[in-house]
Amino acid sequence: MVLEFEFEYIGDNDYFLYLLKFYAKEYRYSFDKQEDKIIFQIEGSEDELNSFCENLKGMSNSVFLKKFDVRAAKNLNNLDFCIDDCEKFPYITHLNSSAYVEKKELLANEWDIFCENEFSLDGLSFEKIDKNNFCMLLEKALQRLKNKQEIYLKNHKGNYKLKLFDGEFECDFLMACDIKAIQAIFVCSNENLKLLASLEKPLIKLRLNAMFRKKYDLDLSEFKLALAQDLFSFALCYGLYNQDFHFLSVKKIEKKSKDFEVMSLDEKVVVLEGFEFINHKARELIFSKEDKNMARISYILSRFKQEAFVLELSKDYEDILLVNKELNLLQFSLPSSSQKLYEQIQEDELGTKLLSNFSKEFPLLSEDFVLKNNFYSLFCILGRILNLDENFNTAGEKLLKIADETKMPRGVKIDYRLKEDKSFDYTRTLRSAMSFMLAGVDSTNIAYGAVESLSYFLRDVYDELREKKQAEIAIVSGSLFEHKSLLKNTLKHLKDCKLSDVPLRI
Repeated sequence: MVLEFEFEYIGDNDYFLYLLKFYAKEYRYSFDKQEDKIIFQIEGSEDELNSFCENLKGMSNSVFLKKFDVRAAKNLNNLDFCIDDCEKFPYITHLNSSAYVEKKELLANEWDIFCENEFSLDGLSFEKIDKNNFCMLLEKALQRLKNKQEIYLKNHKGNYKLKLFDGEFECDFLMACDIKAIQAIFVCSNENLKLLASLEKPLIKLRLNAMFRKKYDLDLSEFKLALAQDLFSFALCYGLYNQDFHFLSVKKIEKKSKDFEVMSLDEKVVVLEGFEFINHKARELIFSKEDKNMARISYILSRFKQEAFVLELSKDYEDILLVNKELNLLQFSLPSSSQKLYEQIQEDELGTKLLSNFSKEFPLLSEDFVLKNNFYSLFCILGRILNLDENFNTAGEKLLKIADETKMPRGVKIDYRLKEDKSFDYTRTLRSAMSFMLAGVDSTNIAYGAVESLSYFLRDVYDELREKKQAEIAIVSGSLFEHKSLLKNTLKHLKDCKLSDVPLRI
């Protein structure tokens, strides 16, 4: 009897393939991998295949596994996908976490890694955790944490300071001691619970629930959360939860590489940060380059065979609308001060009249702008004009937060266009928003309209390229797309618009 599994797996790594091979090692099996599709066949008696399927249920899930189908097959294909160069996976899996809970057994994971962490009481002198010192160090750590003191753990991503959560959010993220504790503080969907408990154990930013915010009178609306990644942290959290402690505060005090962070959007997984789950050779190449962001974009392009239009919208770099792998269609040159902005607005009669009327109703800015030539900085200027905050970047963040949180079905149509010389006409955008302000339109409507209208502008540019047969797909990239309002509208309005498994930011 032969069963055939078809998996849709979007990650450029071999971790999931390795797990399948690990659990199929006692059977005759076959592999075929093409792009995002894995065809896995396994042969055995009915009892043997039932046993394998039970083991498969316990296998740690992955954020990169989208779906799978299973069916009967006539014959076993003679195919095997080689993964001899597979990177070893350093984290906890269902294999060793369940062994610890059920039997207090200390097991290595499927890659024969027990625990990569080093432990310290003072953050200076570290001791490698192994099976011989595990229980002794665990007892020390539990005692110290219960005495409201810190402990330190070090791994390949950096050095982390841990202490019991005391209601203060002066840390980088919280670690839940048990998945059942999450709902005490956070609003967490089933989809986010699955992601948190996945093989990769990502960071996810979740909303704080209304009861918790009211109890502690918090202005904060969301915060990052993770579950334990390694066996020592898992055992630590397990012991704490059994003594009625629910969360640890985690502060990263030495950064070697960024933590893996994702968000969910309409059943899609968006990778925000952290390159540890892409092909290790590609990762080494990207980080060897002087311009790491352009190397990241080149890697994204290598993942798609079609003619791609890359929408690289960032908070940290200049924006790029890339066609033919090298041509940037976006010419952006924002003003360096409010004075220059107002001078440019007044270059025609309509603009002069607009600014005159606007100055009678709203205060004019008088400041220099420290910015990049990107849409994020344009949102920051608009946020200042709307007087959302006196700080330039905070004003932009508030505008984007308003757009992300609003329930409006649509916003006002803000003007985005290119000039005749193909440079972006940002004065048109800001004049459009100022006109709506004069008409009495509220800032929420304008903020969402600005984000929504940007997606329409991107659609129009892309549609023109499609008509000219210069692009077949659009790929979203860059940290501005971490804002759900922009990402959702862009994926909605652009035909054949794709998300990559490559992080949005580097």
